[in-house]
Amino acid sequence: MSLHSPGQAFRAALAKENPLQIVGAINANHALLAQRAGYQAIYLSGGGVAAGSLGLPDLGISTLDDVLTDIRRITDVCPLPLLVDADIGFGSSAFNVARTVK
Repeated sequence: MSLHSPGQAFRAALAKENPLQIVGAINANHALLAQRAGYQAIYLSGGGVAAGSLGLPDLGISTLDDVLTDIRRITDVCPLPLLVDADIGFGSSAFNVARTVK
């Protein structure tokens, strides 16, 4: 287990590389390839979840659970900080957006 939180790891990567280059990784294998290539952080997009995991266009169809599943798959195998696109916030109120961010 890491002694640093994901947020601390992300801030450390930002301090180390300016500007920080973040590569998109839509699955665990891509995340490991990014790590092997020397990237300090990775990015998961809502469109990547829709297309890569669900075979759907990026039209806001994926759910919070769909995104969380891909997040878990990536973070289970790759220690790099992961920046995630929260897509549409998964709800129509500020409370839903706050829940998504949490």
